[in-house]
Amino acid sequence: MLKAIIYQSKTGHTKEYAETLSKELKIPCYSIKEAKEKIKKQEEIIYLSWVRTTTLVGYKKINKKYQIACLGAVGAYPKNNEYLKQLKDYNHISQKLFYLRGGIDYQKQNKFYQKLLKLVGKTITMENPRDKEMTYLFETGGNFVNKKNLKPMIEYIKETM
Repeated sequence: MLKAIIYQSKTGHTKEYAETLSKELKIPCYSIKEAKEKIKKQEEIIYLSWVRTTTLVGYKKINKKYQIACLGAVGAYPKNNEYLKQLKDYNHISQKLFYLRGGIDYQKQNKFYQKLLKLVGKTITMENPRDKEMTYLFETGGNFVNKKNLKPMIEYIKETM
């Protein structure tokens, strides 16, 4: 039985998805820090976290501590099956994985990440100058969090849990 949604958020996009999912499923959500005190080891959870390049941040630790029913990976890139497969393979994920588009918020990033993201944006622009949406996103930031993005995840959870 699902005990909670546990999330790790850097700029708030993942937290927003976790809170929305919590309301939809009527189960509590906690940050990793809060979960340490509230959720026992090996309890069944849903884990949502942000993506750093191809790393689902915190997944390895959480996977050792809890039983993960399914995962949500929140990233800036548009949803893409090839990228989803890359995330699963790189992170050695065996559970059902959903990709949720988040965004970039430069106001909530430290200077290092601001510079890193802008460098990534320049690389994307050089590799694919026609991708105006991604160029704009990495230049200015943006938020793509939308309740509709959670629909496949909610349906999966309701059908299987």
